[in-house]
Amino acid sequence: MAERTAEVSLRSYGETETIHAHDWHQLVLPIMGAHALGVGDTEGTIQAGRGALIPSSVAHRYRALGENCFVVLDIPRQGTRAQGLPDGVWRRALASPFFPIDKGLARLADYLAHEIVEGPLDAATEHHATALVIGALTRRLDPSAMPRAIARAIECIQTAYARPLSVGVLARHAGLSVSTFHDRFRKATGQSPADYLAELRLDHAARLLRASDLSIAEIALATGFSEQSALTRSFRRRRGATPARIRRGQA
Repeated sequence: MAERTAEVSLRSYGETETIHAHDWHQLVLPIMGAHALGVGDTEGTIQAGRGALIPSSVAHRYRALGENCFVVLDIPRQGTRAQGLPDGVWRRALASPFFPIDKGLARLADYLAHEIVEGPLDAATEHHATALVIGALTRRLDPSAMPRAIARAIECIQTAYARPLSVGVLARHAGLSVSTFHDRFRKATGQSPADYLAELRLDHAARLLRASDLSIAEIALATGFSEQSALTRSFRRRRGATPARIRRGQA
């Protein structure tokens, strides 16, 4: 029997919150608008510059934030993993479903949206489209596919995010000058080191807000923010919500 490949579609979502889980993995790439998403204890928004990979069988809640359109890949699972995605990407998705979208990946999503509007993709086109998207995602998210210097910096961010980390510190950890490190990091991940660190901190803070009894001030300090107000400003700017709203499940 031929191996089933991912199904590619163009979708819009309603503004009523929906909670469900499904037996396949799902990759969501924004075309227009925004989509509030909670996967386990992680809260975030799919919007321009940010997509999500949702593991199968994991309950998630979502609602659109106004008019919207997304390219969605429903990816069959092999065991518990997503078909075609290496372990590095899979582990990252389990820890945090959100990922940055650079210009190249955004253009690929726009191309797929345009083709789907013209008519349903045939089997061959769908197969190649899936391979292109998964390949692009792997190059951006799998540490083993990244330059060693950048992988070392990402490992440092993931293990020491709660400590003060400047771009200079990360560049030294990578063994590169600050300017070279910044350019190579953005090329490898699609975002700056500062943005990568800030988003990771917010992901951890959102999990603690929903799953712990720590005060917001304690969570701010535990996730690398100097004080509660700094955490609140970052959430408002990057996620369009406050820590209190996220704790109440209203974000």
